[in-house]
Parts: sequence; structure tokens; C-alpha cells
Amino acid sequence: MVKVEVENVKPSSKKLHIEVPVEKVKEKREKIISHLKKTVNLRGFRKGKVPKNVIEQTYKKEIDEDTQRELIAEAYEFAIQDNKIKTVSEPAFSAIEYANDKPLKFDVTVDVKPEIELKEYKGIEIEKKEVKVTQEDIDKTINQLRDAFAELEDKEGTAEEGDIAIVDIKTFDSQTNYPIKDFTGENLYIEVGKKQLLEEIEKEIYTMKSGESKEVEASFDNDYPLRALKGKTVKFEITLKSLKAKKLPELNEEFAKKINKDFKSLDDLKADIEKRLLENKEKEEKERQKDALLNKILEEYDFELPMSLVNQETNQMMVEYVKNMYYMGADINSDEYKPQNLRKKFEKEAQKRVKATFVLLAIAEKEGLDVSSEEINKAIAQDANAKNTTFEELYKEYQEKGLLPVVQMDILGDKALELVYENAKIIEAKPEETENATQTKEVENSDTQKNKENE
Repeated sequence: MVKVEVENVKPSSKKLHIEVPVEKVKEKREKIISHLKKTVNLRGFRKGKVPKNVIEQTYKKEIDEDTQRELIAEAYEFAIQDNKIKTVSEPAFSAIEYANDKPLKFDVTVDVKPEIELKEYKGIEIEKKEVKVTQEDIDKTINQLRDAFAELEDKEGTAEEGDIAIVDIKTFDSQTNYPIKDFTGENLYIEVGKKQLLEEIEKEIYTMKSGESKEVEASFDNDYPLRALKGKTVKFEITLKSLKAKKLPELNEEFAKKINKDFKSLDDLKADIEKRLLENKEKEEKERQKDALLNKILEEYDFELPMSLVNQETNQMMVEYVKNMYYMGADINSDEYKPQNLRKKFEKEAQKRVKATFVLLAIAEKEGLDVSSEEINKAIAQDANAKNTTFEELYKEYQEKGLLPVVQMDILGDKALELVYENAKIIEAKPEETENATQTKEVENSDTQKNKENE
């Protein structure tokens, strides 16, 4: 019988002292030797006829390693199951004592799921902010649509804000004249005035005509965020290949039908825009309320988090951030991106995420929530679409990396938070309170204006 002694190192960690009896060690060793005897090929012996002592002498290291590895794995699994320990980390083995004629002894340390005594999570009060769509919101969306459907016409003369400049840019190190490929491009469509290019380049484009080329030199200090230009004096060769002016479509029935053939008038378009904007704002407000509910819930709990999970979450956030900033051209060798600085930046949020996971999963367990394979597949399909890959490829990747349980936990957490939201007490601001707040704001603005005039 395997002996197991459980030591509570701290609330989030346990150390198991495990001893496998010598009889099991000998039995496992004999089994491995027997298997080798049937399968190995040694010169001078027929397959399956190699003497046991020869097998032991020839493969002693392999026999000892396999015996130890298999016994440790089996004993660890037994210890976890027998003691009903819910691990949340990979086991860390230590103090291994192995010999052919002695019990196998070893220690294993694991982080464990914290014990959570759930507090009331239904009927939590949360304020609902007013959601409305203004005429300014509608006009802004219409202008964006007109801009998207604008026709481009050749333009004479120099550029004005809002024009489209089609440019070639070549960049060279001024000292070495070596090309800087990360800041070189051809047939770049640039909307003038939108700060899509460096200020030094855009300033020159305002003065150029189609077919004209210019050289611009600029220096960048060591703190400049783009790694391709950091600490360098560079020369830009700019060629304005052509200049286009936008011709915005008229705001009429024809434009509305261009957006959607079912629209019969401009009013139909405006009504649809208002409806969609309202839906989006309501979704945003719901997510804000859910996040506020989660913060309220987490304030009620104070338990030690498994550091392995906090570190894992922090590292993942750090990697994603560095990767995104690298693709944006940032110099990831600067002090900002040193591991210790990144850890300070993300560790607090990582702790919140881990804490939220445990609390929400406890709620899900109490409420009997579960996740179907269809829901997991749907979530992976959405991830695949966002990552521009196929469902099959991403599913296989998640499977190989052991991430399917993570997807399941994320869905369970979302379901638990949705349940909390559905059972929350949503408080709407009373009309008179809103009116009073508005009047107070108007008085404050009026007083401010008077003070400025007096000055």
C-alpha cells in the first residue's frame, strides 16, 4: 500500500510525502525487465531468449529510469485521487530516493484550488446609466458611411486636409546611407491630416504636387518608440505619385439604397443607424454593469491565490503585450519592456483574473452550470475567425497545448457572471435626479463662464 502524508505548506499549496513499498518497486522492475526480454535484439541471442542477468547488465540505466518514472507517476495519481486534492498546477517532484531493494520515496509540491465559502451573489445592487443615441452620434455614423463610399478624383495643385496622397517612401540611415526597410513602402494611400505618417513627412506632402519628389532629413532620440528610427538621423525620399480629392456622395434616397437595397428613404437609413447604435450602447452598458458587479463580488473575498496561476496569467499578458507592441514597431529592448517592469504593469490585473476565475467557477458549481461540446466548438470557431485560421487547425492547437479545459472554464465563468447579472438589482437613476444633476452642471458651467468674463 502506498503511504501518503499530506503537509499543508500554505492555503494554496500542499506537499505530499509519498512512499511506495519495496514489493511494488520489485514488481514494477520485473515487469519492465520481462517486457525488454521479449522485445530487445542482442547479438548472439535469439529474440525473446536473452537471459535476465544479461538484460539487467545491458539495460540497467534504462530499467531504473523507467521503473522510477512509472512508479512516481502512478503513486502521485493515487495520492491525489485518494486524498481528493484538486490541483491547479503541474507537480514539482523533489527528494527522490530510489534503490532496487528499498521503498521508493519522494516528495511532490502542488498548488491547489482554494477553499471558497461563497457569499451572497444574488440581488447585488448596481446602477444603470442612461443609454441614448444623440443626433450627433447619427450624423457621425452617416459621415463615416459617406466617407467610406466616397469617389476619388484626380486633383491638381497641392494637398489639403482630407485629400488622399498616393506616395512612395524610401528611408535611409543618413550616416551609412543604408536602407531602413521597416519604414519603406510603395503606393501608400495616405489621408492627409490624419497623422498616418510622421509629422516631418506629412508636412512636406502639403507642399508637393503630383509627380514631385523631395528629400527630408529628421533626427530621432534614443527614447523614440519606433525601433527602426530610434536614435538615428534618417533621410526620407518622398515621391507624390498622385493626389486625389474625395467626392462625397449626396445624402439622399439613392445613397440610402446603396447602403441597403431595402431602404426606401434616407429616414430608413437614419432609423437603422439609430437602432444599431442603441443596441451597441446597450451592450456596452451591460458589459460595464457586469464588470462593476464582478468588482463588487471580488471585494467580498480575501483568499490566497496559487502563485503558479498568477505567474502563468501574468506571463501570458506580458507576452501578448510585447508581441503586439513589436508588430506596432516599438523597441522592445527598452527599459519599459524589461520583465520586472512588465510584471509590475500586469501582475495586479492577473491577480484579479485568477481570483475572478475561482469565485465564478464556485458559483457555477453551486448553480449546477455546465458547458456543452457545442458551446466549446462555437467559442473556438469565434477564436479561429478572429485569428484568421480554420476551426480544425485551432482546435488541434488547443488540444495539443491542453487549452480545451481553459476554454471550458472561460465559458463557465461567463455563464456564472451572466447569472449574477440576471439576478442583480438594477437601479435606474430617477428622472428628477438626472434633471437636478443636469441643472447643477449648467449652473456650474454658467458660474465658470462668468468668472472667466470677470477676469
